[in-house]
Amino acid sequence: EAFEIELMKKANNIAEKSFLELLNEVKIGKTEKELAALFDYIMARNGSDGVSFDTILLTGTHTSMPHGVPSDKKIKDGDFVLFDFGATYQGYHSDMTRTIAIGNITDEMKEAYDLVLKAQLAGIKALKAGEKCADVYQAAYDVLNEKDMGKYFRHSLGHGVGLDIHEGYNASPKSNDKFEVGNVTSIEPGIYIPDKFGIRIEDLLYISPRGRENLSKV
Repeated sequence: EAFEIELMKKANNIAEKSFLELLNEVKIGKTEKELAALFDYIMARNGSDGVSFDTILLTGTHTSMPHGVPSDKKIKDGDFVLFDFGATYQGYHSDMTRTIAIGNITDEMKEAYDLVLKAQLAGIKALKAGEKCADVYQAAYDVLNEKDMGKYFRHSLGHGVGLDIHEGYNASPKSNDKFEVGNVTSIEPGIYIPDKFGIRIEDLLYISPRGRENLSKV
């Protein structure tokens, strides 16, 4: 329903505003745990009823774990920092992932980031009502696989989001579902190179009667 989309946009706006505020605190020497706790506090202060899920905030080699748990690991120069987060508002969830770099990064890291972004944009472009979830997954996977990076993509491309953080359909290669008008799904390709680094970029997309709408603005 239209009112539900408005509530999800509100949740997403709270999460994004909080992310931009948190970035001012992301510095060399800060720990994952410290920043994750601060993130949750900022989201609450900005009006979130509670986090959508346990905030994932990882740095350095920890970013290579798709769903790692924040630890006492400190941010260092040259690290990627991965944030997977969501706010809730009147029962509705948001979900977003951003990967940033601290200080000086390698050409390999930059190329890998650009590739994941290209894969995400391909997945978003493929998303429409009537499209098979598996085909939308494939559109993003093919971009990664062209550069032999498909093997490092270790989860589905997206999942339904609403009153639950994971609900309904799943954009995975084995899915038999099709997207329909009214669906809200994440589109979140990632690559995770063991003991090196990981990158994930995630937006929330709404399939409206007029086409797709990206709820993520940052």
